[in-house]
Amino acid sequence: MSSDFTVVDASVAMDYVGKTVLVEQVWAGDPEPLWSVIQIVGVVLPYQGTYPHGHFLVAPQGRNDKYPDEVFFSDIRTIRVMRHRDRQGSGNVLDRIAHPNLNGSRAALPARRNSLFVTSNGSTGAAHP
Repeated sequence: MSSDFTVVDASVAMDYVGKTVLVEQVWAGDPEPLWSVIQIVGVVLPYQGTYPHGHFLVAPQGRNDKYPDEVFFSDIRTIRVMRHRDRQGSGNVLDRIAHPNLNGSRAALPARRNSLFVTSNGSTGAAHP
Protein backbone atom coordinates (compact mmCIF):
# COMPACT_ATOMS: atom_id res chain seq x y z
CA MET A 1 0.00 0.00 0.00
CA SER A 2 1.91 2.94 -1.32
CA SER A 3 -0.14 5.94 -2.41
CA ASP A 4 0.51 9.36 -0.93
CA PHE A 5 -3.09 10.25 -1.68
CA THR A 6 -6.15 8.06 -2.10
CA VAL A 7 -8.14 7.98 -5.33
CA VAL A 8 -10.86 5.80 -3.78
CA ASP A 9 -12.11 6.20 -0.23
CA ALA A 10 -15.05 4.94 1.80
CA SER A 11 -17.31 7.77 0.65
CA VAL A 12 -17.19 6.74 -3.05
CA ALA A 13 -16.37 3.02 -2.82
CA MET A 14 -19.99 1.84 -2.83
CA ASP A 15 -20.57 3.57 -6.21
CA TYR A 16 -18.27 1.01 -7.86
CA VAL A 17 -19.99 -2.16 -6.56
CA GLY A 18 -21.38 -4.23 -9.42
CA LYS A 19 -19.37 -2.33 -12.04
CA THR A 20 -16.61 -3.53 -14.36
CA VAL A 21 -13.64 -1.18 -14.05
CA LEU A 22 -10.22 -0.58 -15.55
CA VAL A 23 -7.83 -0.06 -12.66
CA GLU A 24 -4.16 0.93 -12.45
CA GLN A 25 -2.41 -0.32 -9.31
CA VAL A 26 0.99 0.80 -8.01
CA TRP A 27 3.20 -0.45 -5.19
CA ALA A 28 6.28 1.06 -3.54
CA GLY A 29 8.57 -1.91 -4.34
CA ASP A 30 7.48 -2.27 -7.97
CA PRO A 31 8.31 0.50 -10.48
CA GLU A 32 5.79 -0.73 -13.10
CA PRO A 33 2.05 -0.18 -12.60
CA LEU A 34 -0.39 -3.04 -13.17
CA TRP A 35 -3.47 -2.41 -15.34
CA SER A 36 -6.41 -4.79 -14.83
CA VAL A 37 -10.02 -5.13 -15.89
CA ILE A 38 -11.99 -6.33 -12.88
CA GLN A 39 -15.56 -6.74 -11.69
CA ILE A 40 -16.12 -5.17 -8.27
CA VAL A 41 -18.32 -7.49 -6.22
CA GLY A 42 -17.98 -5.98 -2.74
CA VAL A 43 -16.30 -3.47 -0.46
CA VAL A 44 -14.57 -3.78 2.91
CA LEU A 45 -14.71 -0.36 4.53
CA PRO A 46 -11.98 0.75 6.93
CA TYR A 47 -12.91 0.64 10.59
CA GLN A 48 -10.70 2.45 13.11
CA GLY A 49 -9.33 0.18 15.80
CA THR A 50 -10.31 -3.01 13.98
CA TYR A 51 -9.18 -2.95 10.33
CA PRO A 52 -7.96 0.40 8.92
CA HIS A 53 -7.35 -0.77 5.30
CA GLY A 54 -10.33 -0.38 2.98
CA HIS A 55 -10.40 -2.50 -0.16
CA PHE A 56 -12.56 -3.85 -2.95
CA LEU A 57 -13.48 -7.51 -3.32
CA VAL A 58 -13.00 -8.19 -7.03
CA ALA A 59 -13.48 -10.89 -9.64
CA PRO A 60 -10.78 -10.56 -12.33
CA GLN A 61 -12.04 -10.88 -15.92
CA GLY A 62 -11.52 -14.30 -17.48
CA ARG A 63 -11.15 -16.19 -14.19
CA ASN A 64 -13.79 -18.18 -12.34
CA ASP A 65 -12.22 -18.30 -8.88
CA LYS A 66 -14.28 -19.51 -5.95
CA TYR A 67 -13.34 -16.51 -3.78
CA PRO A 68 -12.79 -12.84 -4.72
CA ASP A 69 -9.41 -11.11 -4.71
CA GLU A 70 -8.64 -7.90 -2.80
CA VAL A 71 -7.64 -4.56 -4.32
CA PHE A 72 -6.69 -2.05 -1.61
CA PHE A 73 -7.83 1.56 -2.03
CA SER A 74 -4.31 2.81 -1.27
CA ASP A 75 -2.84 0.83 -4.24
CA ILE A 76 -5.15 2.40 -6.84
CA ARG A 77 -3.71 5.20 -8.96
CA THR A 78 -6.42 5.25 -11.65
CA ILE A 79 -9.90 3.72 -11.81
CA ARG A 80 -12.46 4.06 -14.61
CA VAL A 81 -15.83 2.40 -15.06
CA MET A 82 -16.12 0.41 -18.29
CA ARG A 83 -19.07 1.26 -20.53
CA HIS A 84 -18.92 -1.88 -22.66
CA ARG A 85 -16.46 -4.33 -24.16
CA ASP A 86 -16.03 -4.88 -27.87
CA ARG A 87 -15.35 -8.20 -29.60
CA GLN A 88 -11.58 -7.76 -29.37
CA GLY A 89 -11.85 -7.21 -25.60
CA SER A 90 -10.13 -3.83 -25.68
CA GLY A 91 -13.02 -2.16 -23.87
CA ASN A 92 -14.28 1.37 -23.90
CA VAL A 93 -14.02 3.57 -20.83
CA LEU A 94 -16.26 6.47 -19.92
CA ASP A 95 -13.49 8.95 -19.24
CA ARG A 96 -10.03 9.73 -20.50
CA ILE A 97 -7.36 7.69 -18.70
CA ALA A 98 -4.60 9.63 -17.00
CA HIS A 99 -1.16 8.49 -18.12
CA PRO A 100 1.33 10.45 -16.00
CA ASN A 101 4.51 9.41 -17.84
CA LEU A 102 3.67 9.58 -21.55
CA ASN A 103 6.55 9.63 -24.00
CA GLY A 104 6.18 10.30 -27.71
CA SER A 105 3.43 11.79 -29.81
CA ARG A 106 0.06 12.66 -28.31
CA ALA A 107 -1.58 12.94 -31.76
CA ALA A 108 -5.10 11.57 -31.98
CA LEU A 109 -5.86 8.80 -34.46
CA PRO A 110 -9.06 8.85 -36.52
CA ALA A 111 -11.98 6.89 -35.13
CA ARG A 112 -12.24 3.21 -36.01
CA ARG A 113 -14.63 2.53 -38.88
CA ASN A 114 -16.67 -0.61 -39.49
CA SER A 115 -15.72 -1.47 -43.06
CA LEU A 116 -13.74 -4.14 -44.82
CA PHE A 117 -12.02 -1.49 -46.96
CA VAL A 118 -10.87 0.79 -44.15
CA THR A 119 -7.94 -0.13 -41.94
CA SER A 120 -8.36 -0.24 -38.17
CA ASN A 121 -6.82 3.22 -37.69
CA GLY A 122 -9.44 4.80 -39.99
CA SER A 123 -7.14 5.46 -42.95
CA THR A 124 -8.48 4.72 -46.41
CA GLY A 125 -5.04 5.09 -47.95
CA ALA A 126 -6.36 7.63 -50.43
CA ALA A 127 -4.99 11.16 -50.66
CA HIS A 128 -7.33 13.88 -49.49
CA PRO A 129 -7.24 17.38 -50.99
